[in-house]
Amino acid sequence: MLALMFLGLLARIREMAVLQRWATKNWEELREPLGFDAKWKKSPHATTFSRALERCSVEEFSQAFYAWLRAVVLPATPLTVAVDGKTSCQGYDTDGEPVQLLTVFVQRFKLVLAQWPVRGDKTNEPGALRLHLEELLRDYPLLRLITGDAIFAQRPLAEALQELNCDYLLQLKDNQKDIRDTVEHCLGSAHERPPAAQTAEKKGMPSIAAECGLI
Repeated sequence: MLALMFLGLLARIREMAVLQRWATKNWEELREPLGFDAKWKKSPHATTFSRALERCSVEEFSQAFYAWLRAVVLPATPLTVAVDGKTSCQGYDTDGEPVQLLTVFVQRFKLVLAQWPVRGDKTNEPGALRLHLEELLRDYPLLRLITGDAIFAQRPLAEALQELNCDYLLQLKDNQKDIRDTVEHCLGSAHERPPAAQTAEKKGMPSIAAECGLI
């Protein structure tokens, strides 16, 4: 039943009644591959989907998802992730406002590793990352580099990353004068050296299936 709901989400179906109608229309093709036995003459009802979801634990589901990623998608691969805030178009808070989410995205695999709600306005994104940083690095010990835009260039977050031995690459803007001056002063006397590779070739963005050797 969960697999059927996942297929619905891939088809951008977010309402149980719509999922029921879609599954009913395609039931002959869906029933056997998804593991429904012969007694399932027709698709589950929308209410059945809702009751099944109520019995699922978000925490247990997340743990299973992490375990699958580590075992199948991310085999001994050093990870670089990008962190950024996103506004949910489907989720709303208690005040009816769209939920703000901090997203951890692996560009190489086109995969979201984690999402956490951001309380208040956009400026709380660095605090949300710092709050969940230890959890993120515990779940993904091969995570080596975190990248982010200028809003994450803050001392408390940088110190937390250093304490956990995680590298970071953060953007700086002209309006962050104190930080820019410090960086320019520190790097101004650095010895310049040529890049390790004199030429650069464009590399594609492999899909999860390709990385797993499935295609």
